[in-house]
Amino acid sequence: MILFMKVSDYIVDFLVSKGVTDVFGIPGGVVLDFLDSVGKRGKEITARLNYNEQASAFAACGYAQAARKLSVAYATRGPGITNMVTGITDAFCESLPIFFITAHSHKSVFKDIRVEEDQEFDTVGMLSSVSKYAVSINNIDDVRYEIEKSYYLAINDRPGPILIDFLVSVLRANINPELQRPFIPEENRNNEKLLYLKIINTIKQELNKAKRPVILIGDGIKQSCTSEYIKIISEKWGIPILSSRSAHDIISESNNYYGYIGSHGIRYSNFILSKCDLIISFGNRLMFKPSSKSFGVITNKAKIIRIDVDKNEFLREIPNTICFHTELKDIMPLLADEDIKWYDNDWLSICNEIKKSLFNFDTEYPVNIITEIIKNIDNNTIITSDVGNNEFLLSIGYNHSKKTNPVLYSKSFGALGNSVPKAIGAFYSTKKKILCFTGDQGLQMNIQELQFIEKEKLPITIIVLNNFSSGMIRDQQEKKFDSRFINTTLNDGYSVPDFDKIAKAFEISYYCYNIKSEINTLKNILDKNEPVIIDIKFDKENEVIPHLPVGNPMQDIVPEIDRELYKRLNEL
Repeated sequence: MILFMKVSDYIVDFLVSKGVTDVFGIPGGVVLDFLDSVGKRGKEITARLNYNEQASAFAACGYAQAARKLSVAYATRGPGITNMVTGITDAFCESLPIFFITAHSHKSVFKDIRVEEDQEFDTVGMLSSVSKYAVSINNIDDVRYEIEKSYYLAINDRPGPILIDFLVSVLRANINPELQRPFIPEENRNNEKLLYLKIINTIKQELNKAKRPVILIGDGIKQSCTSEYIKIISEKWGIPILSSRSAHDIISESNNYYGYIGSHGIRYSNFILSKCDLIISFGNRLMFKPSSKSFGVITNKAKIIRIDVDKNEFLREIPNTICFHTELKDIMPLLADEDIKWYDNDWLSICNEIKKSLFNFDTEYPVNIITEIIKNIDNNTIITSDVGNNEFLLSIGYNHSKKTNPVLYSKSFGALGNSVPKAIGAFYSTKKKILCFTGDQGLQMNIQELQFIEKEKLPITIIVLNNFSSGMIRDQQEKKFDSRFINTTLNDGYSVPDFDKIAKAFEISYYCYNIKSEINTLKNILDKNEPVIIDIKFDKENEVIPHLPVGNPMQDIVPEIDRELYKRLNEL
């Protein structure tokens, strides 16, 4: 029997069929039909009320990032949509499969009139550049096709966010999905077997020539859900593995993993990269500018084999590079099955000596307390990170913890204030405890979501790395503007609230640590299955953020190590 159903009911039915259990947003007039349809399926899907649409978008990001599955945020027209723009852009930069659902009640007629109808604007035109696909559905006949197309685009190839903006009368209309045209994707897989064979043979040929190869992994490994294969490859091939900072949680427990590289990388990781003669890159964007005095040298010194799902990444041309455009999820199982064994004790001994010599650098307070926190959390706990010096401190502490917990960053867009709402979304997609790292400034960006966390009694522990400043920008003012600080320290406009009082206002448990505090009580606090705020206080004298000055060789990170040690390691 052919049945008609309301369009908003069809959308919710589709979302439930794809495993979506929670949607994030704030009610508004034009999306009430969608919200009502969610409510009617309350046993399968729940609408979660945030307190700012930006937080809704970030919560959807956390939901998708933690579980690598479709996520949903919704907003009403006008300012409801524009409040989500930061989160939509973060989803685009982080390649997250998210439906951002909005609605409008007016179809534009006079394009030159600035405000043709209150709260209405060209949503698709505004957000197309930060969406993988953006569509305005004004015709009932397009509903099934556009929903199916949106889902396909969101999860396939390089994932990304989809903006779907409905005419409200379409949301309220009745359709029979079986009578609507489906979306049928074009498949072009004719020559993939030949491509896979070429990739495998190229890797084998270049490994036969190489003396000091490394495997470099990036977030594409997470996006393609191929972490298990990189672990197999690591054990079989015997090649040192390096990563981007955002991918340091993929294989952190392996003896063949040698940390993350970059301008804020681990010292021994950059040293090892500087010595390699072959880079096999999986899902890493390879942000090596050939003109860079720090990293450009590696593009002339090493051969690079580059495998990525996004062929547009190859527009960033890198010398001495062989590029292969394919899905990691297809090639990685084949590589894991290959009988490739590259063990060179001399090269591995050099890597191990460098790592051993430099492992304990940059581990002073507060890094040591961060390391202890991470060591004491359950292996299933998910970590979220904010942006600023706090994320660099977290990354170093995580690296030294040797734990395997997943870490969610805003790595490319660098959105301050993302960590708390992402923690909310990550909880709902996994139902696991969350350890949320943020700074004193980042917490204030979406502090209203503490109400959400307390109201729902979510098991989220918030670690505030509190340096009483806008630390990253303060550092730049110190270096570039002769320490003329403006709006970055307590003496020139910046301020920090009393987080103890904030916690009391939201009825959340609060604990404070500083350089003199005993940290042996942390385990009991971290075991709590309820909202907690831990305020870790420190000042500039305690804060050491290793970084690579522009123009320095990639391995010469400051603060400088002993010059004799540097020379010895450099000559290995």
